[in-house]
Amino acid sequence: MGAECCNKDCLKPSVIGYGVVAWLSSGAALGVGIWMLVEKNTYSSLLASLIYPVTIYILIAAGAFGFIFAVFGCAGAMTDSRCMLALFWISSFVVFAALGSTGFLALYYHDNMVRKDINIRQAINESDTNDLMGVLDKLQEEGCDKFLLGWVGLNVFRAGWIALGLSLVQVLGLILTCCQYKALHDWNKKIH
Repeated sequence: MGAECCNKDCLKPSVIGYGVVAWLSSGAALGVGIWMLVEKNTYSSLLASLIYPVTIYILIAAGAFGFIFAVFGCAGAMTDSRCMLALFWISSFVVFAALGSTGFLALYYHDNMVRKDINIRQAINESDTNDLMGVLDKLQEEGCDKFLLGWVGLNVFRAGWIALGLSLVQVLGLILTCCQYKALHDWNKKIH
């Protein structure tokens, strides 16, 4: 039963279907990245860390790269081209690595921002009245920072999980493409 399911005719529609899903998910990653870039520009002068912009640019690059190369997966499966399937597998692996690293980077960055917020609250609670007034004055001067950290933290958290979810979609493509590539190799051996 396993051999029947892993032949080229059975895998062909699966790889084509996955190519469409990869194309759509790459478009989603590209869209989320562009949205975050546009939103970031509103507050870019207030951001001190480079991790947030780097995360955005990796997400955009991975989305654009995957969006372009998903066509090779569909075309490779339709035409039984091992070369196109290999190119699609390599590009899927690159997108998987980029989205996975972006997701982990975003979630790590989010945790650091939560720790900063906790440290600010502890500093306020542990200070005496004179120090407390100084801290409150400082917070009022930097009130936008707290708002910005919350906003960035929420968006980075969402982007991190989106990137990790999309990277898991890439794993399915890696497996299907590898099976289709092998099935085409076995099929070519039978013919010749």
